[in-house]
Amino acid sequence: MFKKTTAATFAFALALPGAALANTAAEMDANGDGAVTMSEFQQAYPDAEAGLFSAIDANADGMLTEEEVASAKESGLLPSGG
Repeated sequence: MFKKTTAATFAFALALPGAALANTAAEMDANGDGAVTMSEFQQAYPDAEAGLFSAIDANADGMLTEEEVASAKESGLLPSGG
């Protein structure tokens, strides 16, 4: 069982090269100001398609909140890294 789980985890990691798979907005929030900027988002998800940040930013304020990130994971816009 352990070998299968480990192999599956390794295969998943290889399928998403460069993805940091941050679990929360707090993990992406490099400066700790409580919001994730486009720059911070790009650091966490360097392979993300253009426009993904805007699609996640529900209130279009240019910053992502914990709620917006959680909603994006729930809807499948972002992978659930944990």
